[in-house]
Amino acid sequence: KFLHVNSILQAKEAYKVLKDLGLYYPDFYSWYWNKVVPNIYLGVTTITLLIVDSKIIGVSIIKKSELESKLCALRVTEQYKNKGYALYLIDYSLKLLNMDKPLCSVSEDLINQYSRIFINHYNFNISHVYKGIYQKNKLEYEFNGDVKLKITSPY
Repeated sequence: KFLHVNSILQAKEAYKVLKDLGLYYPDFYSWYWNKVVPNIYLGVTTITLLIVDSKIIGVSIIKKSELESKLCALRVTEQYKNKGYALYLIDYSLKLLNMDKPLCSVSEDLINQYSRIFINHYNFNISHVYKGIYQKNKLEYEFNGDVKLKITSPY
């Protein structure tokens, strides 16, 4: 079952699943609460919860604006990883974006978790590799990009 976040309480529950992304993206907390959540109410961002047995087991964040269509974040809880749930979440997110190859990026720390699905299953293309965009001396792999990521990192 899929549910779109439409309240602060649901946003808090979604954040619990996503918060470990802050290990790879230092400004994740601020980005989530100051940009993503407010943009829900502007219709630019959608946070989707994947619910199994009344528990949130996965979360995706997409952004759809006139400037870009992007898969911003994707996470499945540890207990449900490698069981196909990420595919359900990605498929649903792609339907919401109405495209097969949205812009997305992955930290070098997470590339092994995502590359097999993104490249082999969805045929995403690596368009750029950046160094230091989010973490000093760490690579960030961009998929399906036709424009460069905005460099906002202090590094």
